[in-house]
Amino acid sequence: MKTKLILFFIALGIGQIQAQRDSLVTLDVVVLNDVRLKQFSAGQKVDYLADSIAKQQQSFTDLLNFNSLIYFKENGYGMVSSPSFRGTTASQTAVIWNGININSSLNGQTDFNTLSTNNFSSIAIKSGGGGVQYGSGAIGGSIHLGNDFHFRKNNVHQLSLDYGSFSTLNANYIGEIANDKTSLSFGFQYKDSENDYEYLGTDQVNENGAYQFGGFNFNSGVFLSDDLVLKLYHNSEFSDRNLSGSLTYSAKDAYENENIKTMLQLDVLNKKITSNFRVAHLYELYRYFPDGNKEDSYSTGKANTFLARYDALYKIKPQDILLKVILEYKSISGDGTNIASNQQNIFSAVFLLNQKIKEKFEYGINLRTEYNNQFNVPFIFSVDGRYHLDKNASLRFSASKNYRTPTFNDLYWNPGGNSDLNPEHSNQVELGFDFDLKKHQFGMTGYYIKSKDLIKWVPQTNTIWSPVNIAETENYGFEFDYQGEIQYGNHRWIPQFGYGYTVARDLENDMQLIYVPKHKVTTGLAYGIYNWTMQYQFIYNGEVFTTTDNSQSLDAYDISNLRVNYRWEMTEKVVTNVQFSVNNIFNEIYQNVAFRPMPNRNYNFKLILNI
Repeated sequence: MKTKLILFFIALGIGQIQAQRDSLVTLDVVVLNDVRLKQFSAGQKVDYLADSIAKQQQSFTDLLNFNSLIYFKENGYGMVSSPSFRGTTASQTAVIWNGININSSLNGQTDFNTLSTNNFSSIAIKSGGGGVQYGSGAIGGSIHLGNDFHFRKNNVHQLSLDYGSFSTLNANYIGEIANDKTSLSFGFQYKDSENDYEYLGTDQVNENGAYQFGGFNFNSGVFLSDDLVLKLYHNSEFSDRNLSGSLTYSAKDAYENENIKTMLQLDVLNKKITSNFRVAHLYELYRYFPDGNKEDSYSTGKANTFLARYDALYKIKPQDILLKVILEYKSISGDGTNIASNQQNIFSAVFLLNQKIKEKFEYGINLRTEYNNQFNVPFIFSVDGRYHLDKNASLRFSASKNYRTPTFNDLYWNPGGNSDLNPEHSNQVELGFDFDLKKHQFGMTGYYIKSKDLIKWVPQTNTIWSPVNIAETENYGFEFDYQGEIQYGNHRWIPQFGYGYTVARDLENDMQLIYVPKHKVTTGLAYGIYNWTMQYQFIYNGEVFTTTDNSQSLDAYDISNLRVNYRWEMTEKVVTNVQFSVNNIFNEIYQNVAFRPMPNRNYNFKLILNI
């Protein structure tokens, strides 16, 4: 314990883990395909995660858990993973893929353990409301996944192989071939694990936790002329998991997922007006096997989403004004074992304005109206701005109204669905301060969220539950982050620190919401000399309540990881990285879902070949 505290306070005293920067690697400029994230978020906190730091983590959940203030629940390692962003629910966190919302139409969430970090060239975290720009579910915040095109002569390939504890094998390949007219990137991913870790403090192991994940992504862009660019995006991800049991029962069930996304985009470039046309198809499918025998009967559900969208960006240079109009039509159809075939048709219109007034002040006004053939969606808006106090310091603010529409499960589940549900809606404000000294950056943010008409499943009989609009919540909190860089000769240190304080209250009973820690700390210290890099990571999650009356809880816990990397330049073009990691160094006993232990100390060896 003494050693753990010493390591923690060394890292705490020097830094943060805001993870916009790679450990000891100079970052390239990150250009997201979703330009709204940069051009229309002046008053909000947006953090960019480097491509290389993303590929260091073993899962997408691990990446965000150790590099953000989002709290994650996992029903055992590798199982269903749900985020709580500023104390909101998993369905109030939007996931945006190349500019479009990809949360499940069936349950309104994204399972982060079904995503591969290797599928995306840019990852960003936007805190606070984004409903005007990104639609349903962008209340607590949004995660942005991008595939970027580099129109320059390029021919690079990366192969990574790693093997670790619990018979875990992971293989990834990424390639990019490009010139000044054409850009092509593609990748394959496969992960397999017995996942049979020990339940510390007991004589049990995770007997039913084996999983397999696979994926493929393909992205192509070509200049048809000087002002026309055609882009194709495709991403397929598959998972096959046994579902872990708990300390109180042994599980035998299993779950399969398929998520397939394809989008075709035409960009029309102009000095004053830039526009693009998009058509996309999203497909999701699950199969649930109650006894694990895939020859027997199972339940299933699937959804198809067809989307057509037109974006136009108009620049008014003398006044330094950006105007953007988005018109979108979406058709969603879904059905399954417990869902009769249903369809939703949605049309939305969005207006975004951003203006810079000299070099001191920048503000935005954003409006959204939406038509849904199933229910009335509220008119929503947001305003935000940033004021530069001097060249190093700035103040930012935002205020917004956001919403979340009921899912297919909420509306049509049989038995229990409620077709009379209304959308959830929330109002929120945020105020922040940023201080940038080039090699030292500080940020502070305070926020308040008031939500009502929240959808809550309640018992109607002994066996049937049904969703109703009854819940009302209040969330408020404070976030602080720091990132630094210290260089002395051949020695380089990158200290990092982040702290989040979150209160999320159910206003009906004046209790803290379940699975929302009041305190979370993420910190780390990276050190590099010559071709060697060592990185220490630490997270602390405070106590969380597991019952609505706050009578039962899970203890606070802290986890430490250590990673050592050696970079070997075999030739001018061939570079190999050899990496060894120890996770949960101090063998901490912890759970983030009641009665579902997480892994004991474990190891991973990775080999990365860049050509």
